[in-house]
Amino acid sequence: MANLLEPFAGGLAEIAADRLIRHFGGLGRALAATPEQLVAALEGDRRLADAIVAARTLFGAGLRETISRAPVSIDDPAFREYLRFSIGRSATECLHATFVTRGWGYLADEQIADGATAHVEVNLRRLLGRAFDLGAHGIILAHNHPSHSAEPSVEDIALTRRIAQLTKSVGIQLLDHLVVGGNDIVSMRQRGLL
Repeated sequence: MANLLEPFAGGLAEIAADRLIRHFGGLGRALAATPEQLVAALEGDRRLADAIVAARTLFGAGLRETISRAPVSIDDPAFREYLRFSIGRSATECLHATFVTRGWGYLADEQIADGATAHVEVNLRRLLGRAFDLGAHGIILAHNHPSHSAEPSVEDIALTRRIAQLTKSVGIQLLDHLVVGGNDIVSMRQRGLL
């Protein structure tokens, strides 16, 4: 990690890497941290925290650009990498939505909700409102499990079915709900759970 931080931290790269590893346990969690969490872990080094956030934002923008140029596919390695990067390492559950056209063309994507370590509360009004604003015909949901298990829970399945019924009633299809656990991603549609 120190080698990766050296362009930003210079001679303090070893110290910064040690602080981030002690605080977050690894690079993945450090990259998912908020700016405030990074500043705290780096003992007040706002400049380095801002540089890490900027690098993360730049990398994420590159991944987003890749997925926005072609029809979205849940099997596309670039789409899966984007989800792993966006929500896969978060210490709390996050719900992410990708909005698509009838032909799965990319419209937009965003984090819809933040939760706790084992639960995320979905604001269905926000989800549907955003879909209507974009003129979306379909939604691909994804949420992470901080436990690194990509297995859908009973609650995940029940919530997914409820969302699918609601979106269908207003002419929007829930195309899939993916569970991101570490490097693994499980498709509820492929499992027959949707």
